[in-house]
Amino acid sequence: MNWLHRRAVLISREDDLEEALALIRCLNDVDVIKIVSLRRNYRVDNRSYVRKGKLEQLKRELESLEYKVNILYVYDVLKPRQVVNLMRNLRVDVKDKVGLILEIFAAHAGSKEAKLQIEMADILHKLPLIKEWIRRAKMGELPGFMGPGRYAVDAYYTHMRRRLSKIKRELEELRARRTLARSQRTRKGMQHVAIAGYANAGKTTLFNRITSEHKPVGPEMFTTLTPKSKATLLNGKRVIFVDTVGFIRDVPHEVIEAFYATLEEIAFSDLTILVLDSSENPSLLYRKLLSSLNTLRRIGYVGKPLIVALNKVDVVDDVSMLVKDVNSLLSKHYYWSWHVTPISALKGYGINALLKTVYKYLQSSNLCRDYTRSLTSEIPAEG
Repeated sequence: MNWLHRRAVLISREDDLEEALALIRCLNDVDVIKIVSLRRNYRVDNRSYVRKGKLEQLKRELESLEYKVNILYVYDVLKPRQVVNLMRNLRVDVKDKVGLILEIFAAHAGSKEAKLQIEMADILHKLPLIKEWIRRAKMGELPGFMGPGRYAVDAYYTHMRRRLSKIKRELEELRARRTLARSQRTRKGMQHVAIAGYANAGKTTLFNRITSEHKPVGPEMFTTLTPKSKATLLNGKRVIFVDTVGFIRDVPHEVIEAFYATLEEIAFSDLTILVLDSSENPSLLYRKLLSSLNTLRRIGYVGKPLIVALNKVDVVDDVSMLVKDVNSLLSKHYYWSWHVTPISALKGYGINALLKTVYKYLQSSNLCRDYTRSLTSEIPAEG
């Protein structure tokens, strides 16, 4: 056992287990020493998430372990009272799905903007927990925050609220600069294509392939937390391609809010390429597609064309069936123009076909924009 590592227990539903473990592997200082797998239809307890019998069993098992467990990860979004009750009963730090994702984000953050966004999301996630702790402390059920007393909890809550306001102001300034840069490029006639999709689907590999960049890629999730953009020539026309932060299933609202300055690159793009990992189990791929479409709607990408790039098809047996199924799903859940293109960003397969589709959509977008401008110029001034 590595003494520098934190020893963790993971609680997850069986159909989320693979994703949860993949996320935890992004944290180099965590060893999962026990997994509690719950049925897909497991009815959680409103007070402590796991029901009383399983909670008591887990408590006995933790007490009998040779090494002390440092942290419990629950791969679900927990209510504040569930976190507090798990901490009280098991005597370990508890993090839910949001806490785990933010921990990974913090490990990958490089730019000032990314760090501010992560801190903001962390505060938004912790504030309800602190309020629950204050409530319990005033009722005499708990000591104050980590022991100092209930007044210290109140002071800490006030401090967090002030810090949150400051972060929001700083992010607004950064967002204004990004908006100005984007509008300047747009005035020069440049169109923006966002590369979006589920985490670890190969977005940055595709970005590198199209733009001849060498941005870092890897098997770990969330290697991109700040948008990367580069202009490239497409049939003699300069087009801005933007690599964006990866989606996750059931994205919590505080993560969406904190990363809005990043995700708005998608919302304001002329076209989005949604990258999916076609080598995954089809049922998982379809769930990720629907989740991605939902995220696109939540951030305001509506009324615009979408290209779904089925990546890693070099390791897939029946691509045609996959394309057919994805088209069927899009016909039911995406209400505007779309196109499905099989590619391999790593091997270069299908990239030319993808870029031809991109060019076709951008040309259509340009024609619509020019037509709208001509109509606007013909409207007489009032008075």
